[in-house]
Amino acid sequence: MGTLFQFPYRSVAEVSLRAVLKNLVTLRSVSQREIVPVVKADAYGHGILPISQALVTRGSCHTLCVATLEEAIELRKKIPYAISIWVLSGFLPHQLEAYNKYRLTPVIHSLTHLKSLLNHKRLPDIHLKLDTGMHRLGLLPEEMSEAFLTLEKLGIKLSGFATHFAESENTVSKFIDQQIETFQTVYQELLHRRLIQTDAKIHIANTGGILRKKLGLSFSVRPGIGLYGISPNPRLSQSDNLVPALSWKARVVSLKSIKSNDTVGYGRTYTAKRREKIAIISIGYADGLPRLLSNEGFVVIGGKKAQIRGRVSMDLTTVDCTQLTSIKEGSLVTLIGKEGKQSVTAWDLANWARTIPYEILCGISPRVPRIYLD
Repeated sequence: MGTLFQFPYRSVAEVSLRAVLKNLVTLRSVSQREIVPVVKADAYGHGILPISQALVTRGSCHTLCVATLEEAIELRKKIPYAISIWVLSGFLPHQLEAYNKYRLTPVIHSLTHLKSLLNHKRLPDIHLKLDTGMHRLGLLPEEMSEAFLTLEKLGIKLSGFATHFAESENTVSKFIDQQIETFQTVYQELLHRRLIQTDAKIHIANTGGILRKKLGLSFSVRPGIGLYGISPNPRLSQSDNLVPALSWKARVVSLKSIKSNDTVGYGRTYTAKRREKIAIISIGYADGLPRLLSNEGFVVIGGKKAQIRGRVSMDLTTVDCTQLTSIKEGSLVTLIGKEGKQSVTAWDLANWARTIPYEILCGISPRVPRIYLD
């Protein structure tokens, strides 16, 4: 990653498009399947338009996945290519006209929604989602008999069939095999009834499924977090070959010395045990730094780790830099990334905040500019 000094921002996220494309190649190599990138939630905080443009023009991806109709329309307007856009969890019957207008593919996840199509003559390509045990979105296996009858009445064949793994990152779980078996049984019935196109997109594997090579019948795979260089479980095979695409930087805006028994921040949750030098850095929970890192997390300044002291506030955070003699106002602070021999990862922040790296990355605020490298 580059350095922050040429940029005038109080905080910035640098995104390496080259890293994203390298991860794409890695996931293709591991899965030996068509990659359908998941770029929902602003590409997991990395920026949906620059990431999507790189994946399509430089990564030869022909299909992208989003979560909502609004994300899909934004993509269709800004990327004028003949790509397919799948909407994984956003279909509602009153939106059908928009799906037709913008040439979008809904992933139908409800029997009620499927039946709502009966009164319409013009339909987009349709994927159907099966709930194989996640118990979130998708038709239950016992609902499929009625779904078969509805598809026959519609007189159409599915252009895709999908499910979603509940714990693919769990290296010892056998539940993923049960999900694959359930999916395969229903898929065979769709084939038997001739309700699915012969070239339909069958997609069930996410990043965890890819790294565990639990692909089932997947013709296509839907990696999300892995594209951005983060493994859902660092112990999974090939995790070390993923390259984090995002680094997050801020600056020291002020320095001050405090003496023993002085307190720091809202609620006075940190009390100095000796004379300390405190650096105030230009980042807070409004930028996406979790408040749960108060008195817990670390940043890297001057190639060394510095612990957060006191509460993370809305715009500012204080850290102990007593041992860092070269620190001055304007010094670079690394929140995610590497500086010298020290680094902080999205997994580090997640562990300190008792969450997952998905939430850390998606939580980086829009007020933090994204700068695209490569």
